[in-house]
Amino acid sequence: MAKKIEEILPKILRDLSNGIAISTVEVEKKYGFSASGVRNHLRTLEQRFYKNCFKYDGSTKKWVATDRGFLTRELLEPEEVIVLNGIYRNKDRLGSSLSKTHENMVESYLKRTKSYIFKQHIAEDVTEDMEQVFAIFKRAISSKNIVELDYPSKGALKTRRVFPYKIVYIEYYWYLICYEENKKIKSFRLSLIQSPRILDEVYKYDFENVNLRLKLAMNAYVDFEEPINTVDILVANHLVNHIEIASYFMAWRKTEYVTEINKVKYRRFEVNTTNPNYNDIIPTILKYMPHMLVESHDELKEAIEERMTIYQNSYK
Repeated sequence: MAKKIEEILPKILRDLSNGIAISTVEVEKKYGFSASGVRNHLRTLEQRFYKNCFKYDGSTKKWVATDRGFLTRELLEPEEVIVLNGIYRNKDRLGSSLSKTHENMVESYLKRTKSYIFKQHIAEDVTEDMEQVFAIFKRAISSKNIVELDYPSKGALKTRRVFPYKIVYIEYYWYLICYEENKKIKSFRLSLIQSPRILDEVYKYDFENVNLRLKLAMNAYVDFEEPINTVDILVANHLVNHIEIASYFMAWRKTEYVTEINKVKYRRFEVNTTNPNYNDIIPTILKYMPHMLVESHDELKEAIEERMTIYQNSYK
């Protein structure tokens, strides 16, 4: 069965990321695909998914990387991006009335893939050493290899054996989410990891619960071991639309319940929380106070009240 053009695009993206220039004419000769078709795909990929990562060089008539190693810093695999690109490129196949829905689906998915890493305006600088660490863990995650690494603990470096699962970005810093052998799920600051070594050992571990918690994560207080609880939060009407569209609020589910308190209308949201002390949700409530009210649980109300008391007492 003949290959489709989409099947060779992941390799092309990896080659570009590795600094290999791509000639669409040579691709046409090797695979039989139209050079113009390959160009169109690459143009769409650059514009929608890899902005300023590669470009067409008119002098050499080849596509070249402008950000070498860009795939090592991306959480989506090239194959996933190609599927999303396919959805976008075929948006008119079901009729013009559904074209916008196709675009929204792609944009929504891209937002969701970044929801648990909370991209901020100021990011932790990615040094050359960190780029190498990125590449090592991307390779280990892909092949499910155990990694041995050195990590500071109580003023000294300690060697750890881990099952790497994901690299995420939470509140300004990059973290490796992993299972430490014979212990529990850990998150290690990527910039503090030293001498990561991929071992010739393949691991088996079910990270399904970890993945679920990452999707619900609101900040660095996400807990990977505790049960997921649900609390009810009343949100002032003028904030409802913001919560629905912002990726930060993936753990918030709008309900049909509406109430009025002191002439202000509120909508109830059911919110999943992973931290036993509600540390993952309290900062958000305080941030939007007084436009968010806790309906349940009493423990959450008491925790907020305690924080407020401590804060007020600090000024006495």
